[in-house]
Amino acid sequence: MSIEPIGIFLAIAGLYVVVAGLAAGAYVLCIAMLLGAAAALLLPSLGGSSIQPAHFMLAFLALAVLLRPRTLAACLSSLSYPGPGFWFTVFTLYSVLTAIFLPRIFEGATVVYSLARSDDMRGILSTPLSAGTSNLTQSIYMIGSLVCFAIFAAYARLGGAAVMARALTLAGAVCIFFAIADVVTYQTNTADLLSVIRNANYRMLNDGEIQGFKRIVGSFPEAGTFGYFALALFTFVLMLGLESFPTPFLAPVAISLGIALILSTSTTAYVASAITALMVLGFCVVRILRGKGTSRHLAYAVGCVFALPLVIMALMLIPSVWESISGLAHATLTTKLESQSGAERMRWNAQALSAFVDTNGMGAGLGSIRASSFVVALLANVGVPGTILFVIFVYSLIRAVAKQKNSQGVDGVVGLAAMLSCLAQITAAVISASAVDLGPLFAITAGLAAAYGIGPLHAPAQTALSKPFPLFDLQSGSPMWLAGASQADYAPYNGGDGRV
Repeated sequence: MSIEPIGIFLAIAGLYVVVAGLAAGAYVLCIAMLLGAAAALLLPSLGGSSIQPAHFMLAFLALAVLLRPRTLAACLSSLSYPGPGFWFTVFTLYSVLTAIFLPRIFEGATVVYSLARSDDMRGILSTPLSAGTSNLTQSIYMIGSLVCFAIFAAYARLGGAAVMARALTLAGAVCIFFAIADVVTYQTNTADLLSVIRNANYRMLNDGEIQGFKRIVGSFPEAGTFGYFALALFTFVLMLGLESFPTPFLAPVAISLGIALILSTSTTAYVASAITALMVLGFCVVRILRGKGTSRHLAYAVGCVFALPLVIMALMLIPSVWESISGLAHATLTTKLESQSGAERMRWNAQALSAFVDTNGMGAGLGSIRASSFVVALLANVGVPGTILFVIFVYSLIRAVAKQKNSQGVDGVVGLAAMLSCLAQITAAVISASAVDLGPLFAITAGLAAAYGIGPLHAPAQTALSKPFPLFDLQSGSPMWLAGASQADYAPYNGGDGRV
């Protein structure tokens, strides 16, 4: 095992988090999860596997929780039956069990595409099914996602929802910073400046172009992953803005993320963004019809229905601009499946579905099969039982959020934003995700949504959230507070109707 320079920096930050508490940890983890092309640790004994910064930092957050009994109890409570956390726990544990047993039970029974790491070769290879390092690493990632879910569900229930909203908004701003840095260094031939955050043992697709447009990858290995994270953060920040959450810079961050999605050249981002925009539109229409809408909901609805078509028609009147846009759309959407990448991904899915049949619907085990759709990855890796468990988890999460009536308090606004972000991530994953684990960002947003659905563990939320940067005393586990926003910052949520 070797620790990278970025790992040393994160270790120092992690030790601070252990002492300072989850407020600091929330910000550090939300930034660390953006470093998708980085490795904090390299594990040569596991075929050169990389430990990503987010999972490395998560270990320090777990230690911080273990040192605070009240927070640990809240974590366990957030995983209790019949809440969404219970079903996420069952899904995770079942997935890990499949990684242990199914590759050995069905060894050699089918041929799979899986990730190969060795000194001579790294890539996706077609091989007979057998147990490998991917089973172990994917199990670790799944357990990490469960821990992340529990920590932030507990933290939100203890009054930290506002802090998480600010941390994810900051993550959106940092995501934009890396996107700009990616484009600028590419245009100036100085991409090596970003090598410190592109040190993982992944295939880096950071120099691609489509129709003259640079494929934006930001701090991730490829454009699709950037689009996945940018869409999730855009949806979250957009919902905060629509619900008038009292945080500065929401509009600039949301607009910047929206522009980045348009320029990303990611097919996944385009299709998932369109579907997500319709979901948000439906939310706004429901708000308006129930008499709870604001000028922001109305503006979004009018923009989607009228303004967007007018902008498109205006662009069509400028031949050179429209030619570039239509060429990009043609390359990323209409002919995507005809490209080498599209054909390769279809082969992955076809082989994964064949393995699903060959294993009698049980799957080949978590981490055994590489696919190009979350649905296919679920079926091929964890089979029908695992897929059913995930569906139950999502249903319980939506149901828990939907049954809550106070959607205009701080917890409600953050919970709804997190729920829409979860749905956006699932939509993007269904289009192109290669694995079962949806990552730390999904775990964080799912935890925030579950916290709202389950309900708080303290006195009225506005009392705690009037002091929005909670830290926890290392010995007593009692909350302390740093100066931040004033009670006036939360006036729209304290006893009002939630509208500004």
